[in-house]
Amino acid sequence: MKEKDHRLGDYFKRYKQQIMWSVFLMTHDYHLSEDVCQDAFISLWKNLNRVPAEKVGRWLFRVSERVCIDYARKGGKYKMVFKEEISDELAFDAEADPCSILIAKEEKEEKELVLERLRREKPLWYEALMLHYDEHMTDREIAKIMGVKASLIGKWRERTVKWLTKAYEEEDQKGDRS
Repeated sequence: MKEKDHRLGDYFKRYKQQIMWSVFLMTHDYHLSEDVCQDAFISLWKNLNRVPAEKVGRWLFRVSERVCIDYARKGGKYKMVFKEEISDELAFDAEADPCSILIAKEEKEEKELVLERLRREKPLWYEALMLHYDEHMTDREIAKIMGVKASLIGKWRERTVKWLTKAYEEEDQKGDRS
């Protein structure tokens, strides 16, 4: 197998879930997310020798975002929503306690709701947060991409932490009332 094949396989293992999740948040369509992810990796295959290794993740996110925009322009809005019942992290374990699996699933759903709410209400904060934690980018790098000052990125992150804390508390209180 060629070195290029190994690199693509490594990048696929490393970034597939993140790209799928990112695209799913934009489209709310699991099958479309698969198509967009596939298109992004095909594009990476064609450009692998030109994309620096340290920028592959960011490159894939940008390409998948552009592909989503193209799909939306061509086909309108997508309505279908698919959610896995149990994520990869909660994969079936014969010795696992069913209660702990259910609790973990509920906690995961709660986190997804809060992050989705952040994405809707504060899209710039959400993007800055994802770039920082998922892509391990510095405030300067994020600021350059987003066209704002680096000091603003730090402030957004501080405010996001406070916002998330409050939102998680609200979700927890809703859960207690149910």
